[in-house]
Formats: sequence, C-alpha cells, structure tokens
Amino acid sequence: MKKLLYAIFLVCYCFVFGEMFVRVFNPTPLMPRYVTAAPYGVRMNVPNAQYWQTTPETQVQIRINAQGMRSDKEYPFKKAEKECRILLYGDSFFMGYEVDLKDSFTYLLEQKLNAEGYPCEVINLAVSGFGTAEMLIALQNEGLKYQPDVVIFQWHSTDLTDNVRSMLFKINAENQLVRFKANYLPAIKIRDWLSQFTVYRWLIENSQLYSAIREAAAKRIKAILASIRQPNKAITGKVKKRKNVYPRRLSVSLLQEAKRISNGNNAQFGALEIPDRISRTKFVSHLSKFEPEVRKQLNMFTPISNFVEAANPEVKIYFEKGHSHLTPYGNSLLTEYFISELKATNWLKDFRIKK
Repeated sequence: MKKLLYAIFLVCYCFVFGEMFVRVFNPTPLMPRYVTAAPYGVRMNVPNAQYWQTTPETQVQIRINAQGMRSDKEYPFKKAEKECRILLYGDSFFMGYEVDLKDSFTYLLEQKLNAEGYPCEVINLAVSGFGTAEMLIALQNEGLKYQPDVVIFQWHSTDLTDNVRSMLFKINAENQLVRFKANYLPAIKIRDWLSQFTVYRWLIENSQLYSAIREAAAKRIKAILASIRQPNKAITGKVKKRKNVYPRRLSVSLLQEAKRISNGNNAQFGALEIPDRISRTKFVSHLSKFEPEVRKQLNMFTPISNFVEAANPEVKIYFEKGHSHLTPYGNSLLTEYFISELKATNWLKDFRIKK
C-alpha cells in the first residue's frame, strides 16, 4: 500500500513540477480540438461542443452547433428563396481559431455581403486539420445537401502533405484520381473514449504540459506518415520526376474534382489561400507552385498583395504566440479582399438587391 501511495505521489509531483516548468520556461497555448468521426469516414466537429482556447494573446470560446459547425444557429438543408448560399470548407483558419465568432472570416463575410446588398448565408463546414481530400469527401456526402450557390475551399501550404498523409485518394498509373482509403480518422477512437472522462477534458483545456507533449507528438507522427505514404512508381507511374511533384498533382486533381461536382450541382467553385507568415510585414504565397492556367481554371485566390499592402511592424495580421491564426484584423483584411474578388467574378450578380 505504501508503495502505491508513493508511486501516486511521485506521479503527481512530476506532473506539477512539469506543468510549472512549462508555464515558466516554455508557455504553451491551450488549443483543444473536439473532433469525432463523421458517418462518411472523415473527421467532423463534435456537435454541441463548447470549449475555450487560451494563448498569451487571446482567450476565446468555441461553440459548435448540433450540425458540427462553428455557429450559434442551425441551418436547414433547403435554402431560402432569392438568397445566396456560400459554403466554406477549410481547417482551423476558416473555423476562426483564436478569434471570437464575431471576428471570424465566416461571420464577417456574411455580415458585409448582406450590408452591401447581397442576401447571403455563409455556412462554415471547416474542421481543424482538414486537408483538401477531407474537404472533398465532406462536400460530396454532406455539403451539397445545403444547396450551395458558391463553394469555397481554403488552401494552405500544409494541404500538400495533408492530402498525401491521409491516403484517401491517389493518382493511379493512368493519371486518374481514385479513392484509395475508405476513411481517415487519426486517433479518433481513442480520443472519443478519453473524452468520456472529466479528467481528460480538464487536461486538454487546462494543462500546458499535456498540450506541449500532444503537439510535439502530433508533429512527429504527421511528418513520419507524410514520409512513408509518398507513393511509389507502381502506383503513380512516372509522375515523380522531381521533388514534390506528386503532392501538387494530387492536390490539383482533388480541387478539379471538387469543382466538377460543384459545377454539376449548379454551384460556382473557388479556392482561397491563406498565405504563410514570415514576419509582420512578410508573407509567402504558395500558389506560384501551380501553373497559371491551373490557377485560373480552379479560380484560386490569394490575398497576399492586400496583406503586404496593409502590413505594419506595429500591427499583427497573424497571432504570434498561439498557433499563428489570423487576428481579427487579419480576418477583416481577408474578408475585404474576398468580397472584392466575388464581385469581380459576378457569381453573386443575380442575388444583388437593386436599390
């Protein structure tokens, strides 16, 4: 009995010491992710979840509705007459991590479009960690039920490796996009089981030590999976003539398929990039990795010019002490840019209320 008590004391002591050490010498953001399995084999947000995200720069509450969206309302599948529906798929950037709902891209886009005479409903189906492959599957199985007029996929440089790592799709020797795996649910079963326990939920929302260990382990596992799941010649033929060719070709094929099924369901399709931050005044777009005709065909947009123009050493477009998501100002810039691009496409012209 004494040995057991000693072991318990030692574990508690190590945890408390480790927690204090991390908080003092390596403060770690508390960014819990409540995701579970969707019926169609990829992740979705846990319905009706509510949790806090805390970083040295911000503290926000994430609220998920019964449909698994970050929203304070529910959405019927059938849209209202004479109203435009814009469907957004993305990862934590489109979910609006690190900002309040009122400061998120989704919320701002809907509010500003309606204020400018475009009666639009913006539906946010983003899930933290999503790659293009998961967005495509979710669109096919769920998104089209909402009768969208416009479908927008978020694009980020991490999508290149995310799409390879998931192995949901591959390009075969005939250069065709084929479904390869039925599902991609990394650690979901164990996470669902652990989430039943109050202690686990407390840890992920309050322990910086646990958060630091989890993030380090996740990065390592992602890197290993991305490396070992690079296709071999038997699957891809001769597409790997130089480094990173396959991830780009796979991503293009996924976006082309998303556009095909969107257009086939009377919806316009585009991809909106979130550039990478180098500093407060320097950003990198990865759309240059795609041929100009491909970018044009897929309606790929990037706000990098607007970000550079608005950049100021005294102003943050991205948070710097959390997980580098867009600040309220960054989301506002993204919204203004994208509304200008939407107007240029004329996708919403039939919905404009004439004054």
